[in-house]
Amino acid sequence: MKPVKTDPVLHELESRVIWHANDMGRTLPEIRFFILDRIEFASLLEKHVYPTSPVNIWEGKRMVTKKFNIETGQESSLYYEVVQTGNPAYAYLNNSNSPMMQASVMAHVVGHCEFSELNVLQDSNPDRTEYVMHLVKKVNMGQQQMGEKNYIQFWNAAESVIPLIAPHSQHNLAHSVEDDSFRYKEAESVENDSPTPKLMRPYSYTMDVLLQYDSVEVAWEKEQKKKDHQEQISRKGFRLYRPCQDILGFLCRYAPTSRAEKAILDYMYVSHSSHDFVIRSQIMNEGWAMYWEKKIMLKLFAEKAVKGVIDYARVFSGVCSPRPFFMRNPYHLGYHLWNHIEELYRDGKVELEFIEETDQHKKETWKKPARTEPVAAMEHLVRTITDYEFLRRFLSEELVEAFYLNRIPKMYVNMLGLNKETIIRDDSQFVWIDPRLVKEEMLMFFTHFQRPRIYLIDTDFIDGGLLLLHRNDGKKLRKDWIRPTLRNIHYIWKGAVSLVSGGSLFTYSNNRLSEKNVPEMTFEQVIEQMKKSEKPISA
Repeated sequence: MKPVKTDPVLHELESRVIWHANDMGRTLPEIRFFILDRIEFASLLEKHVYPTSPVNIWEGKRMVTKKFNIETGQESSLYYEVVQTGNPAYAYLNNSNSPMMQASVMAHVVGHCEFSELNVLQDSNPDRTEYVMHLVKKVNMGQQQMGEKNYIQFWNAAESVIPLIAPHSQHNLAHSVEDDSFRYKEAESVENDSPTPKLMRPYSYTMDVLLQYDSVEVAWEKEQKKKDHQEQISRKGFRLYRPCQDILGFLCRYAPTSRAEKAILDYMYVSHSSHDFVIRSQIMNEGWAMYWEKKIMLKLFAEKAVKGVIDYARVFSGVCSPRPFFMRNPYHLGYHLWNHIEELYRDGKVELEFIEETDQHKKETWKKPARTEPVAAMEHLVRTITDYEFLRRFLSEELVEAFYLNRIPKMYVNMLGLNKETIIRDDSQFVWIDPRLVKEEMLMFFTHFQRPRIYLIDTDFIDGGLLLLHRNDGKKLRKDWIRPTLRNIHYIWKGAVSLVSGGSLFTYSNNRLSEKNVPEMTFEQVIEQMKKSEKPISA
């Protein structure tokens, strides 16, 4: 690994890319570019796109296999770019790429870094990479304190809980758990609030003052609730008042762990939490990067900073090739949607006047610029929405057809279970399905991301144990996975762990799994009971 400044050609291209990005008004953090060979690239991916990782035998075994596959041609080593956003951001270039390709990669990275800076989910943390490197040192030190056997066991347990990360869910830690720090912040905000000035009146308002007080019963009830609330936080250090989907985040903060164990949990959480951001905004993110990459590359070709415009067009079209909705290409869909949005604002097709126009010919030839500049409107979208709203608002039935999202190769028809009513036309190779169904399916993906939705709903279920709820979405959990998952959470929490799925309650305690029938509850019923400070299920 070596910095880009060691290569004069790439260093000059880097300066031109950054100059054009700034000239176009892009909002960028500090970006540090490095050059890697193919084996270093493969190793970087094993380290979750961080330059270092804790010492562990699993990564070494995987790298031995990957290196053999790359060197024997069984696995591709063609990685165009890898970027770890943050401030500073770290971007890695493949030394086998041509200068033209390196320039396009750097322009693409510019788009990713700006998107992470601007997006509503805020995925550009200060010194993120440096913090992970710090955690790596803590984990390596903890390994010596824990001993090899305990370290491997705890590492495996923590790694198995990685799918239960949801920092951007509406049921994340900030919206589900309060602790002493929350209470102190609340008290400080009350103290800092300036008192409301009293309105001077020319007459007595004694009755107003008397009426503003609660009755003795109401005042006693409020005081009792406040006391119970404070005692619960004082006893446990936190209070769960809503279902929490970010279970690994909860364990990181509140599990009774040693320093070495907490370092492992922190490393697992920080190094994997960005995956939640990616899955919620990948279409917008990749499209934004492709959009600005093309604009910057056209500038570089115009000033002859790089050559090979035909090769670039070939690669660009390959990256943006269309695929059906169930194996969608985020580069293709995102890039063309951003171009469509730019056209809407450029021609004024977002204005009420256009929407209310009834003359079809006028609509087809409409060109009245909107009051908002297209790029400013697009930046506003980046700052306020994620993929779900992006597709819901802008992916029309006409665009589903235009982007070939509803074009399915015939070999997949039986696999997808498509019926004749779904298919609107076909030819010798493809079938086309109803565009409305395509949009519904794509939006449905963002409700559960093809994963079971598991929530923490009680932290004092059986002798301080945890109670998890599997939200019913029509898909049952695999029973052979329930035991090892609960066992690993039990190992981290050091107490009983239970799971409600459908009408079954699974409990792992004392090295055994028990199962019993319980009344089935909906997720909405659980929320209502927790609002009333009632236990969703009695132990």
